[in-house]
Amino acid sequence: MVSIRKQIPMSRVDESDDEAVFVACIQEVDDLVSRRLRRYPTGAIVVAISTYLAGLLGALLDESQCTIDDVRELLRDIESEVLGAQSPADK
Repeated sequence: MVSIRKQIPMSRVDESDDEAVFVACIQEVDDLVSRRLRRYPTGAIVVAISTYLAGLLGALLDESQCTIDDVRELLRDIESEVLGAQSPADK
């Protein structure tokens, strides 16, 4: 998952941000999901997170902090990471 975060094309991401910030954030999200949300079915967590991500991306677009092409590229990267892990027979 860290590889996706390195590729985020968001135009206003501060270039001085250290990779450690992203790693720490990913670890906190993982902790939240694995400890605090474990009472919910995995499917419910996936839908909730995808809905939340859609809202965040929409807010970034509304605030002109990224472009539609940035969002499309991010979503393609996510799709590639998820589907690229499957064998050709699984697709």
